[in-house]
Amino acid sequence: MEIRLLRTESFRLTAIFAVLFVGATLILSGVLYAIVDSAFKSEIILNARQDLAAVKKGYDAEGIGEATEVVNQRLARPTTSDFLLLQNAAGQRVAGNLPAVTPVIGTVRLPVPTARKDDHGAEHRILGRGQFIAPGVYAFAGQNLAVLKATEHKALRAIGWTLAAALIFAVAGGIALSRGFLRRMDTMTQTCQAIMAGRLSDRIPEPGTQDELARLASTINAMLDRISTLMENVRQISTDIAHDLRTPLTRLRHRLELVSAEATTVEEYGVAVDRVIADTDGILSIFSALLRIGQIEAGAARASFRQVDLDKVVKSLADIYGPVAEDRKHVLAIPVIEPAKVLGDRELLSQMLVNLIENAIAHTPDRTRITIDLRMTEAGASMRIADNGPGIPAGEREKVFRRFYRLEQGRSTPGSGLGLSLVAAITQIHGATIELTDNAPGLCATIAFPKCR
Repeated sequence: MEIRLLRTESFRLTAIFAVLFVGATLILSGVLYAIVDSAFKSEIILNARQDLAAVKKGYDAEGIGEATEVVNQRLARPTTSDFLLLQNAAGQRVAGNLPAVTPVIGTVRLPVPTARKDDHGAEHRILGRGQFIAPGVYAFAGQNLAVLKATEHKALRAIGWTLAAALIFAVAGGIALSRGFLRRMDTMTQTCQAIMAGRLSDRIPEPGTQDELARLASTINAMLDRISTLMENVRQISTDIAHDLRTPLTRLRHRLELVSAEATTVEEYGVAVDRVIADTDGILSIFSALLRIGQIEAGAARASFRQVDLDKVVKSLADIYGPVAEDRKHVLAIPVIEPAKVLGDRELLSQMLVNLIENAIAHTPDRTRITIDLRMTEAGASMRIADNGPGIPAGEREKVFRRFYRLEQGRSTPGSGLGLSLVAAITQIHGATIELTDNAPGLCATIAFPKCR
């Protein structure tokens, strides 16, 4: 388990960020250390300059005696420099708490006198400034660097403890994140294994967050739902074929038995063969329609979706089916048709409209008026196919979209009961909705398409 934790992506990312954090902290600490060290030393030199200026001012005013008095006063009440030295031209100390030194002008580093070393005997240095305040008269002022070194050591220890704590928290956070990551990944793996074992209804738990794993779980669940729908469609098609083709196949077999038992002349055999061919064509058309519905529901046609001028499709089919409707003593009209673009497949949209028009022609009495309206709304295109025929009872309107479902009054007309199932599949793949309502009298089918973007 621990090895798995160390190999997780979350732990690796945490380790990388921890290293970057430590590196950035070290660089920042180094820069701050240099800035503070430089500022502290600059402050020491500035204080030394001020002390030396005071000593020189006393010497210029009243000579060596006053300069000595200034040194003694500053040592008695130290406010800036810890160490002062005033020595004459002979190299002898006149005042101060340092032994005589070889005169050096400018910034000077001197060892701390033995008597002023700390209890631990640590070797410290004095940082200060030396100058001649008069010919042969040398003065030095400086400060012990022990305070600076102690402050720097404390700062380094604080930085070290901070880095150690940061590393500990980073490792602990990495382990916690990795455990959570592994727990959720194990849940996904177990669910996928259960689905592979046959529990197709299982789904990955979604925690409700918006992180990457939650989006992955949601996407996988959506994919599983889609696969389940497709498998259900395949099962439904298989069931439909097994049940609903039994009747035409039984009728076909019965015809062949009759031919075998009763036909005696070539003409009778010819008539029987023609009927068998017609029955076979009907069975093949049912197979073709079922496969077409299955392909549409699987979404195979989405790859060919383009912008389609729906108004042109309606006009073209109205021109084709207008004479067909007249032959059946119907009237096909398009009272309102507005320019409308939809995203889809032109062939499928034509097939959808053809099925609706043919249904209206086939299942309504003579002199029925069939109208097609196409309008644009804020939501998108809205197409309405209406007639003033007998209509469909309210309780039957949803059922007619089922495969092989036929109304009682429509059983005497040719057909397989798959036309409206194909219409429903086409509207669904286009993201549209279809609703059957009462046209008072007659039936109205309203198809609402989403706005084409």
